[in-house]
Amino acid sequence: MAGHCETFEHTADVGLQGRADSLGELFEAMGEGLAEVICPRRSVKKQKTLKIRTESENVEALLVDFLGDLLGLFNLEKFLVAGVKVERIDETSVAAEVTGEPYDPARHELADEIKAVTYHQLKVAREGDEWTGRVILDV
Repeated sequence: MAGHCETFEHTADVGLQGRADSLGELFEAMGEGLAEVICPRRSVKKQKTLKIRTESENVEALLVDFLGDLLGLFNLEKFLVAGVKVERIDETSVAAEVTGEPYDPARHELADEIKAVTYHQLKVAREGDEWTGRVILDV
């Protein structure tokens, strides 16, 4: 099974929850889920590839920081993400390749403005044969 991520409603915020066979696939799915909340990925071309590396003190904080780094690509560089490929991951660091393109208001329809990735109801856990994750986005 490849990673899967879906949104859920949470008061005035948006939640992401995902599951995957591996931790890397979970981070890919959650990253692509975040990208989808910003702008539908079907409209984003894979024109440019960026490398990102995130480190944190544990796997849950790593997910928040990783998603925060992806959010920063849009907020600081106006870069929209089409795809995420984890190259290396352990419970305190992740290195990923991100594909996408610069935001073009003539072609891209932005969805929700995400202010932050929060620790509220945060979860990253191995459950049986799969990894699951849950995070709330402040919109």
